[in-house]
Amino acid sequence: MLFNSYAFIFCFLPITLVGFDLVGRLESRKTVLAWLIVCSVFFYGLWNPINLLIIAPSIAVNYFLARAIRSQSALGDAGARATSILLFLGIAFNLCFLGYFKYKNFFLDSVNEVFGSQFPMIATILPLGISFITFQKIAFLVDVRSGKIEEFDIFDFLVFVFFFPQLIAGPIVHYREMMPQFDRISKRIESSHLAVGLSLFAVGLFKKAVLADGIALHANPVFRYAESGHAIGFVDGWIGATAYTMQIYFDFSGYSEMAIGLARMFGVRLPANFNSPFKASNIIDFWARWHMTLTRFLTAYVYTPIVMRRTRSRMAQGKPILSRKSRTFGAFAALVAGPTLVTMLISGLWHGAGATFIVWGFVHGVYLVINHAWRLWRPDWDKVRYERVMRPLGFAITFLSVVAAMVLFRAKTFAGAGRMLAGMAGFSGAGLPQAVLSRLGAPGHWLAVHGPTSDAAFGGGELVRATAWLLTLLFVVFALPNALELMGRFEPALNFNPSRRRRFDVRFTWGWAATFGFLLVVGAFSLNRVSEFLYWQF
Repeated sequence: MLFNSYAFIFCFLPITLVGFDLVGRLESRKTVLAWLIVCSVFFYGLWNPINLLIIAPSIAVNYFLARAIRSQSALGDAGARATSILLFLGIAFNLCFLGYFKYKNFFLDSVNEVFGSQFPMIATILPLGISFITFQKIAFLVDVRSGKIEEFDIFDFLVFVFFFPQLIAGPIVHYREMMPQFDRISKRIESSHLAVGLSLFAVGLFKKAVLADGIALHANPVFRYAESGHAIGFVDGWIGATAYTMQIYFDFSGYSEMAIGLARMFGVRLPANFNSPFKASNIIDFWARWHMTLTRFLTAYVYTPIVMRRTRSRMAQGKPILSRKSRTFGAFAALVAGPTLVTMLISGLWHGAGATFIVWGFVHGVYLVINHAWRLWRPDWDKVRYERVMRPLGFAITFLSVVAAMVLFRAKTFAGAGRMLAGMAGFSGAGLPQAVLSRLGAPGHWLAVHGPTSDAAFGGGELVRATAWLLTLLFVVFALPNALELMGRFEPALNFNPSRRRRFDVRFTWGWAATFGFLLVVGAFSLNRVSEFLYWQF
């Protein structure tokens, strides 16, 4: 079951909310949590009941490993070795579990292609949200091992794993930021939480069902055209790539806002996951704003441990480390470039079982390395002048770089990605429709005769509609505040401090209620068309 479905909006959600309020009359925290667990398990299993049979053993193993780690940790130094072994086994189990269901066929196909073997490809059911769940369980085990989580029981663990708003597509949450909220969870539905939650859900649904699904109609034809072997023109390439970038932005950010809104209806705050990433003026800031909880996880559990280990190793060998006075290339390569590339390769592989995802992660790793190097070795220019010139330039470079990399994220093959990127670089001509060329007068006639024009993926009318859609969405992305900024007065999410709170400060009035109600109605009426949720299998 997905959030953007009639069954969820008009059946599951009302029943869950009413049941939560009725069960809360018993004044029992465990009864309330039990109701949330039952509803969440139903939500997860309704799509395909086999999902529960697949994920249940993994959850059981993680719970008992966590209990074992906790009991050994209580022994102090005597249990330190055992806890390390148990943690290693837990991480290995989770990675193997994820690897079997998500990457088995990708690995076998790669082996067959490289070595000419013929291992059979067996269809595997991919449990919903398996990547998100796996990362949460790994973080849970690590935090238990480090002593950040001291006490928990089966109710706490199950509601942490199965709480349905964050179950399918995150945000990736930590036990220590969620359980204090479940400890003091309200046993009744509060009108203030319900109003904030419904408002966020309405914005997220509108973004997903109207904006993301609407622009998808203009992104998919271009990529299909490239995959079919046709050269892509400059105009088509940039429209298709930018359209897909807008699609995935509104798809995932909308779904994250729906998740945050749903949790808030029960009085629970999830961490922020998006903060207007395309307003970033460099790629480092972009990743601090895009899929924020994934960036947080990878930084804490991949990047930082690598850097710390390498730093200690270099210090033991008497080699220089990075500091303001010491900025050697060797230290930069060991402590910044290497860890960054490894982290982003893992990010790429996490996003999808395909070589194009891995290359996408590597490309973003290169972007980040360049950005870090620039920060270390850029000229010592006047700060005011630097900001005046470099901020808009950095904004443009960041946006165009992200759009170009998104081609690898979307393309099914390297051949299709290559045609798209070649077209965007201008190697395949303009690609303007004949109807457009004929309206350009003499320049259009010259291009038709002498210009290196390629076949157009769009007709004239389609090109106009796609351009209008893109201009509208780009205005929304760059000029308007995001949903969390709008709701800043109500502290809509954890770890979110809106810089523009005072300027865009929503107060609940009849006008705002009508606005959010309109978004909810339009979003709901848009659910009857074909929709794809890009992150549902992540």
